[in-house]
Amino acid sequence: MYRLISYNLHSGVGRDSVQDYARIGRMLATKHADFVLLQEMDTRSATRNTAADINALCEPGGYTFVPAATQIRPHGWFGNAILTRHPVIKQNVVPLNVAHREPRNVQKVWVQTPEHTLLLHNTHLGLSRTERRKQISRIGNELESEVLNADVPALLAGDLNEWWYFSSLFRPLKRYLKSVKTGLSFPSHLPVFRLDRVWLSEHCKVVKSGVINERQTRHYSDHLPLFADFEITTDV
Repeated sequence: MYRLISYNLHSGVGRDSVQDYARIGRMLATKHADFVLLQEMDTRSATRNTAADINALCEPGGYTFVPAATQIRPHGWFGNAILTRHPVIKQNVVPLNVAHREPRNVQKVWVQTPEHTLLLHNTHLGLSRTERRKQISRIGNELESEVLNADVPALLAGDLNEWWYFSSLFRPLKRYLKSVKTGLSFPSHLPVFRLDRVWLSEHCKVVKSGVINERQTRHYSDHLPLFADFEITTDV
């Protein structure tokens, strides 16, 4: 069995306005995830040490860090990242940029598990509904080539920024992936929106899933992390 966590870090800044990746790294280590998909990873502050912040996230849980920047500045970068305890085979970053909007991407990382190669998709969609529709269409194209045609076990997770309760936005994904029931994740102190989501391919069987709603997670970001425990099977 494998555990996935998806977490919008809010630049590592908690509700106390303190940027502290070390406490997040310690918390993640206690959750024993195989893969952690992060959004809003932020190393742009000139007052901080990028390498030290990344090590603080990874070292407690024994993770390899795979970055996928959407913005690069002289001191650091902002964007998505994946932490993995399994070997990385290859990686790719697909731009989801829409004109006059904040840069976005979908991060793709292939990892080798004992059973099979697994393809991880990590993303953070835009704030405009029109923007999100274009981005979901592009993600669908990626899923068709890498999941449907190549028959690879895969998952997609992240902050999808969809506020509507009864949304048709994700309908194009149903051809490739199945939605996982998790829960409300935003805002962390009193969650009323399901901004963060997880999908798995038919090769993956969900064992347990939900939101990690604890004192620490309510404090460390404005989003709550999601988790999904799953098994990989090639019998589909």
